[in-house]
Amino acid sequence: MPDNTITSHATSISELNEAFGNGSLTPLDALESTLARIAAKDDTHRAIYVIDADEARESAGRSTERWRSGTPLGPLDGIPVTIKENTAKVGLPQSYGTAAREPVIARENSPVVDRLQEAGALVVASTSMPDFSGLGSGVSSRHGTARNAWNPAWNTGGSSSGAAVAAALGYAPVNIGTDIGGSIRIPSAMNAAFGFKPSYGRVPINDTYLGRCAGPITRTVRDAAHTMAYLSRPDARDHSSLPDESIRWTDLDIDIRGLRIGVNFAPVEGKSADPEIVAAVRRAVAVFEAAGAQVDVVEPYLSRDYLTTGFMPFFTAHLWAQMRDKNIVDDLTNANQEMVAAVSSVGSLSSLELMRAYDSIGPLVQETVDMLGRYDVVLSPTSGILAGPAESPMISEFAGSANFTSAFNAAGTPAASINCGFSKDGRPIGLQIAADRRRDLTVLQVAAWYEAHRGMEATPDWSALD
Repeated sequence: MPDNTITSHATSISELNEAFGNGSLTPLDALESTLARIAAKDDTHRAIYVIDADEARESAGRSTERWRSGTPLGPLDGIPVTIKENTAKVGLPQSYGTAAREPVIARENSPVVDRLQEAGALVVASTSMPDFSGLGSGVSSRHGTARNAWNPAWNTGGSSSGAAVAAALGYAPVNIGTDIGGSIRIPSAMNAAFGFKPSYGRVPINDTYLGRCAGPITRTVRDAAHTMAYLSRPDARDHSSLPDESIRWTDLDIDIRGLRIGVNFAPVEGKSADPEIVAAVRRAVAVFEAAGAQVDVVEPYLSRDYLTTGFMPFFTAHLWAQMRDKNIVDDLTNANQEMVAAVSSVGSLSSLELMRAYDSIGPLVQETVDMLGRYDVVLSPTSGILAGPAESPMISEFAGSANFTSAFNAAGTPAASINCGFSKDGRPIGLQIAADRRRDLTVLQVAAWYEAHRGMEATPDWSALD
């Protein structure tokens, strides 16, 4: 009789592949483990929107037969996956996290879902998000409040809130998030998961917009790399889709000796991070330095606060336009009213002020890529703040959480968050690893090296979440 004591929530893609190959576990077993894990945890953590169990079981049955016959489609065949609910999958409802619209049933898959299903992955469920992806938290008028994997009293970060919680709690080895200002990396940091924001256009999507991208949130770097091998395939439906560069995504070995590493604790003067976060990042930097990396301090590289004077007004105007669109929103009074009040303030800006906000993105991008171009990678805090109360929409705190992440969205450059420690009261702390445009593999390689060398104090004890 097969030994199926291995469960998907405690197992990496490589370990599942080995178990599928030797018959000790089947994709059907892994799926049932995922569904049981969700049932056990999600009444508290509210990471899941809709479970697609019937189709997932059908897919798992086909995958099980492929593994038995020795013809799997690849490493993702039979692997349970979740998708953020703004990522379209035929037959699943999309509400964009808000009660202000009736959920719309998707009629076409996102390119992301097509790539996953072509690889044999089991799309098990969609994950929760805040209203319109517009909050740096897990508070949603549609889903309720998503709660941190490590302590349900803590905030998840946003807006890929459910995806990061699902990754940390082990609902599935792979969880897809989206990111337009930090929405993969910040919730990953606050839940001790690994979150990868690829270069703009690297992962084709069907709602392309300046800086927006999709990427994996996982427990391990290698699981994200396996996933990127499929997500990164070009798709004509996305005009920003990059050509195939034949990246060897799972070639993660790297020699740290001599690597040029920049370390930044304030992108703009006066915008640093919480002292506990700074201390954890300094300890992470010391690991690289001890291994022979060439480390330099990066002074504030932005000449002014583009986040609050340019990037934020521009994207807030975009969000407000969506919220005022009757084709998207049925009744705005049903949305989170704190968010509505905060976003509606952009309505008082003149068209000239909005154009100035947009025009400031150019200098923001130039100063960012100039800085990144001087180094192989740049390390920084992922978020400037620790996780706050779960029920907070994190509106006033947003700038503090996205201060380190948003410039890399505007510049279209790759960046990841990996856990580098915990605060005195146990809140996870993320190290951001960023590189110049299209150097996605470098980010993953450096992250994988740090994952292997970071020490126990910075390594999440996933068993504590069981």
